[in-house]
Amino acid sequence: MGRPSRSARKADGSAFPLAPGERSIEVRFRQDQGITPLFRTPELDLGAPSANHSLEARLGSDRWVLFVGGPRLGPAVLFWGALAIVALLALGLGRTRYTPLAFRHWFLLGIGLSQGSAVGALLVAAWLLALGARTRVPSDLVPLRFDALQIALVLLTLLAAGALFDAVRQGLLGLPEMQIAGNGSTASARSWYQDRSDASLPRAFVLSVPLWVYRFLMLAWALWLAFALLGWLRWGWDCFTTGGLWKPRKPRIASPPAVPAEARSTAAPVP
Repeated sequence: MGRPSRSARKADGSAFPLAPGERSIEVRFRQDQGITPLFRTPELDLGAPSANHSLEARLGSDRWVLFVGGPRLGPAVLFWGALAIVALLALGLGRTRYTPLAFRHWFLLGIGLSQGSAVGALLVAAWLLALGARTRVPSDLVPLRFDALQIALVLLTLLAAGALFDAVRQGLLGLPEMQIAGNGSTASARSWYQDRSDASLPRAFVLSVPLWVYRFLMLAWALWLAFALLGWLRWGWDCFTTGGLWKPRKPRIASPPAVPAEARSTAAPVP
């Protein structure tokens, strides 16, 4: 005797047989509900336990994903963990006396720079700290080392300006960098997997807002940065010019040629 076949329910409530062996069944349907701030995958009941479930959520490029959740094997938004690290670093940098920036300044600066590269964020922080340390350079530093330090500060300023420009451009024109990773997920597609499930299939959710919210917040950050830079640049110029802008090397005075001892002893005085 053959193994008894199992059955699953159709959309109209009737059943169709599931004979033993490998089967591939594709069910498509459309829901009237559109994308909402809290989007959940549909609730489906197969009427029997099942295995090897994969979920994928694609919300489009006009949504800013904030949180995701679902089966254990799935994506995570790593940005919030990175933001906690930024807060800790801002707390430490705000306590230093090298710069006039407080915790709130470092934290807001770090939020915007988090949308760019980590190297760019380090360059901006190093630039501000280097300007603060410039005021502690001894005034009697030799001209060659002093001038080399000034040149290094100019190069670091140019690199930091490029990093700030890249962060503003990414925030106003690019897509949010929320660092979504896990189970092969990307910024545009979130994927979950569950090996076994009961009759009800696993569900996932995505918390998101329209992309214009992100654009508005980054525009506000760019305006804050522009006003903050006015004060920082004045402070930075005062640091840069402490003790002078440039120390020219002193020309060496040529010493007269040495006269041999024999020539000095035999030389007769002129009457």
